[in-house]
Amino acid sequence: MSGSVRTGRYAVSEGALRGFRWGRLVRLARRLVNVTDQRFVNIKPMTGNWLAIGVMASAIGYGMILGGQWKPFLDSVSSAFGFGIESIQINGLMEANSEEIADRIDVGLHTSLLMLNAENARARIAEIPWVADVEVKKVYPDKLIVNLTERHAFALWQEDGQLKVVDQTGAVMTSILEPQHGSLPLVVGAGANQHVKEAVALIDAQPALKPRIKAAQFIAGRRWNLVTEDGVEIRLPEEKPEVALAKVADLDRTKRLLDRDILAIDMRDADRILIKLSDAAFAQRQEMLKSRAKKRASDT
Repeated sequence: MSGSVRTGRYAVSEGALRGFRWGRLVRLARRLVNVTDQRFVNIKPMTGNWLAIGVMASAIGYGMILGGQWKPFLDSVSSAFGFGIESIQINGLMEANSEEIADRIDVGLHTSLLMLNAENARARIAEIPWVADVEVKKVYPDKLIVNLTERHAFALWQEDGQLKVVDQTGAVMTSILEPQHGSLPLVVGAGANQHVKEAVALIDAQPALKPRIKAAQFIAGRRWNLVTEDGVEIRLPEEKPEVALAKVADLDRTKRLLDRDILAIDMRDADRILIKLSDAAFAQRQEMLKSRAKKRASDT
């Protein structure tokens, strides 16, 4: 029973396939070569020159690609046609340096807007610690717009003796301190930057004490000690530190507690307050107790 083999949309009989001879293929190849030779003979001399120029241009282009010179070349060409970057507009700039941003964009004398990779420029600018978000837009034919959202300095973080400026998320912005950073709240200790909002909120809740607080120390990753300008240490509990600090504020208002010669106020026990006296205050208190004891003895 005869059949057929499907190849695409045509059917070829099995008999035809069996009758195929390689001689036919050879004769067909010879005809193709002869026709091709004839075509090349009829090509005009000028056409050959253009072919040579094309081959040379291709070689030059390939060499430029290998040598990394293709981008400057295309930059120059497109700049000559009016697409050179004439201005860069930076919006939202407060803390970041405009020169650093321009360096990250990498704009040269002949850089064209067509060849500039805006996404790469955006990624490089986003690496600047002060920058929270950035958008780079091309405005043809010759303008570049950079829209910045900057991080805001929120506090100073000290760890291992080194000070760094952090934002409210605790992200490090810089280790170079400027005069305006001197008024920022100070948190100290490993991991303190990750809880900086908590410490600042705790201090802000007591405006009468706030001017007297010099730093907030993060202890064992669990709780805070507040240190006053006079060196008094306020040891707060892990649970409800705001309640304990409110008690200290009340005692300072009514008893002027922080004006006394003390070293520490321990608020970690909810049922009592422990006050550590300075050596001089302790010696003075001991003398006072001895004097009272003598007076009582003489009275009896």
